[in-house]
Amino acid sequence: MENSVIKYQSTTIINLDTACFDALILSHTYVDGYGRIEFEGNLTRVGENAFFDNTNLISITLPDSLLEIAANAFCRCKGLQEVYVGNQLQCIGRSAFAQCTNLAHIVLPDSVTSIGANAFCLCWELKSLSIPKGVTKIEEWTFNAAGFTHLTIPDNIQEIGYRAFAHTHIVSLVVPGTLKRISEIAFWNCKKLEEVKICNGVEVISRKAFSECINLKKVDMGETVELIDEQAFEECTSLESITIPRSVKEIKWRAFNKCPRLADVAVPNDTVIDEQAFNCHSINRY
Repeated sequence: MENSVIKYQSTTIINLDTACFDALILSHTYVDGYGRIEFEGNLTRVGENAFFDNTNLISITLPDSLLEIAANAFCRCKGLQEVYVGNQLQCIGRSAFAQCTNLAHIVLPDSVTSIGANAFCLCWELKSLSIPKGVTKIEEWTFNAAGFTHLTIPDNIQEIGYRAFAHTHIVSLVVPGTLKRISEIAFWNCKKLEEVKICNGVEVISRKAFSECINLKKVDMGETVELIDEQAFEECTSLESITIPRSVKEIKWRAFNKCPRLADVAVPNDTVIDEQAFNCHSINRY
């Protein structure tokens, strides 16, 4: 891939703010629906708002030299279907691809170490994405309402932010033990989620982390969880049984409220349980 060229497909020529690029634009040609933007020297950055709200953009190929896609660079490009990035990309800024509702294809190289908040929020057609191993933190709202049916969280993830994967369509989930806390509303309203495995190392399941996951049937809870916070599994209406590990010190208000099929609950003798935690389901102490 040429390091001084951006190639794109569009329904019309794209107007550019030249200040959004570190390199000077030498030429911008457009023939039969295909555009070519040539820069003086290697292009290393697509700046803030570079293609913001450009509904004509369908496909774009970015050069291997690119290191950063800045905040809002492709935000609200609602016609954008595919993005090809080079193998040196390091940073994707806040809301970079937010509301790209037709984006179906993007592959992130392992060189990526940072993905900003809201970066792929409301990317409804994005069915899968491999999170690069260099990323250790998923920011708030990053993949909220993305179209994911499959999700692999790398083993080195240390933080998942507020509402990071809410409203996605994932069916199964493995939460790695490098993550100490599953944040508030992180997987809220994932209506197709059926099975969750929480690996040893996770200590806190925060408020509403899995609430309204109406098809969640099985939760394999690791042996290091200490706190199940308020409404963590509220309205998981398909959940039928759960075993609380001995590590759990407290189960808070309405943690398993409105789980009508939950009939078999085993809780350690020493665990402190809020009186409304299980919404009057019978509890077996062990």
